[in-house]
Amino acid sequence: MVKRVLIGILTVYSLIAFGYSMGLAKINQQLREYRDPESALLWSFLATGGHISGNATYHITSYKGTSGIESELKFPLNNSLLGIEGSLHYKNPNNGQDKAKLSIGWYTNTSDYAGKLKDSDWLSNDLDIVLTGSAHSGKDIYSESDAEVRANIIDVRYVYNFYSTKILNIGSVIGYKRQKFEYDASNVDQIGYGPYVHYQTVSVLGPVLDYEVEHSIPYLGLSAEVLSGNRFRLNVRAVYSPRTWAHDRDDHILRYKLSKGNCEGNAYFVTMNANWKFSSNWLLQIGGEYTGINTEGTQYQEFYAGSHMGESYTVEDRITSSILMGFVGFEYRF
Repeated sequence: MVKRVLIGILTVYSLIAFGYSMGLAKINQQLREYRDPESALLWSFLATGGHISGNATYHITSYKGTSGIESELKFPLNNSLLGIEGSLHYKNPNNGQDKAKLSIGWYTNTSDYAGKLKDSDWLSNDLDIVLTGSAHSGKDIYSESDAEVRANIIDVRYVYNFYSTKILNIGSVIGYKRQKFEYDASNVDQIGYGPYVHYQTVSVLGPVLDYEVEHSIPYLGLSAEVLSGNRFRLNVRAVYSPRTWAHDRDDHILRYKLSKGNCEGNAYFVTMNANWKFSSNWLLQIGGEYTGINTEGTQYQEFYAGSHMGESYTVEDRITSSILMGFVGFEYRF
């Protein structure tokens, strides 16, 4: 009985091993075809590391006549960055350059601390007089808090080169970018100005607020690539989004106030990178990207606890971002 079981196990194992070896042989054959310089299709994988800086900002305004309040919160983006990108290339049979390229990339930060959250409030002189009996110009309250961020950026794009020579490619770009930044702010230092200097100047340790903002950016644009021999190339992309959506959520923990913003507007970004092909399959890439986002809409505020519990307001809102990314990466082409 034991002998039969052992024979059965060895037989099954042999069949699995045979099938596995045949599968590997088929995969190796496919990889050789992809590596074939005459093949029209080419896969590549890019891993990058770098830095992200800039800010994610919202500015709210509420006025009745000449009386009102404005507030701006500027969330920092100062952090290290890691990215991966996979691409499928279709080569031009006449010159061996990319005729079309489909890419999917994902980027995130690798540390937590992002810098200081800067919160500014302004009251109109009329409202200052009502609240304090006096008026002054400039800010009423300003505060800074420690901000930690979690970033997730996904970018899908398709480039089609409609004009191509041995030294120049010009193409159209269509794509979609979705990015989300989540913040935890703590340890606030607040300063009051004018009549607010005494009772609004305060420091509080611990959590202050939680914030997240998400941008949805479909875009169109142009790409230009200059080639120098078979080893060096410079690529520039400029794209524009005529319809960009921004949604954010701000939980003011100390004030028990939850705010949600919904805005629409536009965005643009410019990307530049240089590539050096230092071996048959490996490329070194150095580059950067600047993104500008400008949207407008409304923000809904509601107090969920405390003495103002149940009170709610709708105010004008503007969500903007200015983001600069720099990176160095290595690309492997199969």
